[in-house]
Amino acid sequence: MDWFFVGAAAVGFGLLAVGGVLALATGWLAPWLRGRVVRPDLWGYGTVSLAAGLATVMSFKMAVDSEIVLDTLFVLAMALVILGGLLQRRSLRRPTDQ
Repeated sequence: MDWFFVGAAAVGFGLLAVGGVLALATGWLAPWLRGRVVRPDLWGYGTVSLAAGLATVMSFKMAVDSEIVLDTLFVLAMALVILGGLLQRRSLRRPTDQ
């Protein structure tokens, strides 16, 4: 595996997690999210969960040799990714019916 791509993915997941932690700690959101997100804390939990799930898939695939452990970690990571997406979706403003 090319370590350049592993490093780039780690930086990407790290930035994603930093954005989630900032939303949790201070309520700060990126400018393109401010108009849609009603609950920044819920958005932060979702972002941190999503980043943890993606980092789990990426890191343990290289570190673990046991197929049973890999399958278990994959299920855990996918659950974190799905949970993160659901939390982020829940934090958005619903469209108004006109």
